[in-house]
Amino acid sequence: MISKTYRFKLTVVYTSVVLFLFSVFGVTLYLRYQSMVDDNLDEYLLREARDELVHEINSRLAWNAGVIKRYGDEYYEVVNRKGEVLITSLSAESPQWPLHRDLMMKAFKGAPQLVTFAYRGENFRMLYFPVSEERILRVAVSLAEVQDGLRDLRRLFFYLAPVIVIISSGLSWALSGKALAPIVRITSLAEQVRQGRLDTRIDMELKGKEIDDLVRIFNEMLTSIQRSVDAQKRFTSDVSHEIRSPLTSLRGGIEVALRKRRTTEEYEDLLRSNLADIMRLSRITDNLLFFARADNNIVELRKQWFDINHMIWGVIERMRYKAESAGVTVNEEYEEGLELYGDMDLLEQAISNIIDNALKYTPSGGMVTVRSSRQGDALQVNVSDTGIGIPESDMPHVFERFYRVSKERSRKSGGTGLGLAITQWIISAHHGTISVKSTQGSGSVFTIVLPLTSD
Repeated sequence: MISKTYRFKLTVVYTSVVLFLFSVFGVTLYLRYQSMVDDNLDEYLLREARDELVHEINSRLAWNAGVIKRYGDEYYEVVNRKGEVLITSLSAESPQWPLHRDLMMKAFKGAPQLVTFAYRGENFRMLYFPVSEERILRVAVSLAEVQDGLRDLRRLFFYLAPVIVIISSGLSWALSGKALAPIVRITSLAEQVRQGRLDTRIDMELKGKEIDDLVRIFNEMLTSIQRSVDAQKRFTSDVSHEIRSPLTSLRGGIEVALRKRRTTEEYEDLLRSNLADIMRLSRITDNLLFFARADNNIVELRKQWFDINHMIWGVIERMRYKAESAGVTVNEEYEEGLELYGDMDLLEQAISNIIDNALKYTPSGGMVTVRSSRQGDALQVNVSDTGIGIPESDMPHVFERFYRVSKERSRKSGGTGLGLAITQWIISAHHGTISVKSTQGSGSVFTIVLPLTSD
């Protein structure tokens, strides 16, 4: 139903606001106009009384005149302290004007008084003006014309209200439709995404900062989703292969071993092969469990102060045999006195991943150099190698989950494509950064920067 659409609700809100503002404007204008008319009328009565009527009354009293002349709807009357009418513009048959003695006495004290009253079914504005110590001039003017003007003004507002509602509703409906057009397009795109079409994007057009930001964020979100889906597809393919390969190897080895009796040496070789496959499965499982905990924010950082150089030295010592077996020289350069506040176990895992990769992809006779240094308030660790390097096209993806530059070589070396992603998460959790520079065929340099201060 159209009444349930956001466009309809916006139209109702816009129209209500316009009608409210029109009402406020109309009431304010009406009251201001009424006040202005009343003020002008009062000023007119005072001016007439001061400039003309007093002189006229004194002249007529001096001539013993009986009646004050009448100017249109204006009426004049002179009374004494007793309330007796000395001079009046009314005929003898006309009813007497109502007399407010309180106002009359105040006027006798020298303060002109104004009052509105009804006379013979008509409203009048009356001025009590002191003429002398013994006489008060009462001047009245009809309010019929003023009230007719105010009535016409009210009628105009009532006639305009429906027109304003119709016009504002039409404009609001059109403007809200135009304003919500990007939202409709985003909804259509979201439906396409729901159906699996992740390659569709909204064209960026100048709609205003808010809509542009929404479109930009939505497009970036689609890009991120597409990357995640692609990564998940790679994960499904890679992990299934990674798991299937050792399982197939385990199954095949065991089936072959069971066909006939084997020598002790053959059983030992089989067990070593099975152990390697089991360790590979264990690494995959551990990495996946780590990301499962990280994605659900249940990885707890156990921070403490520790010597970063001692920790790096321990990592290298554990890999010394591997480096010597591969014919790779490890060069260490440490700046003394570097203490870091962080989770030593996780940071050890991160640096171990970087050094392990450097050893894997550096050919015999090459060198891996590990440096630590202070850079202002930060600690910098550089791991450089003279290995095969990383192709430029792969550089933006090296820290993505399940991404491997050389899948065949990664499988042979036991890689799963999760090590660098885990490393980046650990460094980011410590408010640090990790970057890489590489030239294919010349080696790579990984740089880790961590703040030296505590949280």
